[in-house]
Amino acid sequence: MENNKDKQAPMFTVRDTEGAMVAFAIFAMASLATVFLHEILLKNKGFLEALYTIADNFPKIMSAATTLTFIEEGIDVMFQRLRDSLKREKEIKAESEARGEARGEARGKAAVYQEIAAWNARRMEAEARGEKFTEPPPGPPQGTSK
Repeated sequence: MENNKDKQAPMFTVRDTEGAMVAFAIFAMASLATVFLHEILLKNKGFLEALYTIADNFPKIMSAATTLTFIEEGIDVMFQRLRDSLKREKEIKAESEARGEARGEARGKAAVYQEIAAWNARRMEAEARGEKFTEPPPGPPQGTSK
């Protein structure tokens, strides 16, 4: 069975399509309004002449709105992939750190047990020779908060 984490999400979802449609509508209306206001305010044309200019240039205006929509959606997809990549990288780092901490803790415990075993061996040798053993047992490692 496949791991869900390894599956790549679809690049363009229904929500993205709805967002693209809204973006296109906004760009189209803004472009139409800009051309209309440009014709009336800057070129001093009348209302009907401005409408005729829009009608004559409608394919160009829609082409510009489409291009702006493609650019906006491309940027959105790019940033979404960047966010996904950074999120996955953070998850991998956390998993690696958890594994590293577990290994480090196991190594630390092994080192403490070896130190205790070596101390006990020295103690038993001293007792076997009949000597007094005055070395204190090893304490917890220095610099730990536990």
